[in-house]
Amino acid sequence: MFSILTRLSTVTPAPTPMELNAETVDPGPLAAVVFTFLLISLIILLFSMNRHIKRINVNRNSESK
Repeated sequence: MFSILTRLSTVTPAPTPMELNAETVDPGPLAAVVFTFLLISLIILLFSMNRHIKRINVNRNSESK
């Protein structure tokens, strides 16, 4: 039992961090797809919100009294 605990509690070495080259690291095509999806979703939501706001009937005469 004690040997199992000592094996589990030993510190394993962490991998050495890799240096990132700013010229070779880019967001990739997945980021472009996600960004495009979010942009199209935002435009659709703005059109929908505009349409719903236009449907609201407000009696402006009663507000001024």
